[in-house]
Amino acid sequence: MYKTEGVDAIATITEVRSQTSELIDQVQGSKRGIMIQRNNDPQAVLISWDLYKQIKDRVDLRNL
Repeated sequence: MYKTEGVDAIATITEVRSQTSELIDQVQGSKRGIMIQRNNDPQAVLISWDLYKQIKDRVDLRNL
């Protein structure tokens, strides 16, 4: 995993498979996420459960 400008952190699918617990620990208590890439394309973002609930309370995710 490495850091880059404009994104807190980036992890590849391979890193997610092998370091899932560590990545979850990293986002716990953080207001930032980890972008997950496959073949250098952004695919998903890993965020803490608490941050997800805060976002969900403010944004109706069904309307996105």
